[in-house]
Amino acid sequence: MVRIAFLSLLFFCVYFSFYRQGIFAYPIVSYQDTIEERGSKRDTLRLDTVSIKRKSAGDKWDEKKEEYKSIFFWGDTKNMVTLPHRGGIAVNLNKLYNKFSRKGRNSRKLQRQFEKEYHQDLIREEWYPLTQEYSKLSGDSLRKFRIYYEPSLKWLRKNDRYEKIAYIHQCLRNYLDSVDIIHKRLQFPMGNAKL
Repeated sequence: MVRIAFLSLLFFCVYFSFYRQGIFAYPIVSYQDTIEERGSKRDTLRLDTVSIKRKSAGDKWDEKKEEYKSIFFWGDTKNMVTLPHRGGIAVNLNKLYNKFSRKGRNSRKLQRQFEKEYHQDLIREEWYPLTQEYSKLSGDSLRKFRIYYEPSLKWLRKNDRYEKIAYIHQCLRNYLDSVDIIHKRLQFPMGNAKL
């Protein structure tokens, strides 16, 4: 009985692999020239120039909120207890569950990670153009300078452009005085620094 089932399965596989295209057999691909103009000897088509724009930090944040709606739902514990107009106390049971459940704790942990990435994007959105414009560095040195002297978001929001430029020049002097030491320090793992 087992032999008959095995032989019929083998026959089925062989039959469909040779006589039915698309189930087991690979489709035959023929390559053609991309240009079908008469008299053209080029084999490629020239494409127009494409410009790629980076997404802003706010756009990335909105995109994450849209993509991870469930994470933001399970992590929400705001306004758990409310006072209705007629008096009394109202408790939202979903938010109470979110507060004490493992799923809620993990969601809040992931939300904190998303917020860190959002703050990092905000910092880089302003810090990278400033360092590109006002430092003499380029390539790997500029990348390491940006990582080592990156300010906090609070500092960037508090200070005006003149103070930021002065900070860059001060950091650049310090960096050029101790390049070897800074490069050695950046060889060791540093939290969330991306080299």
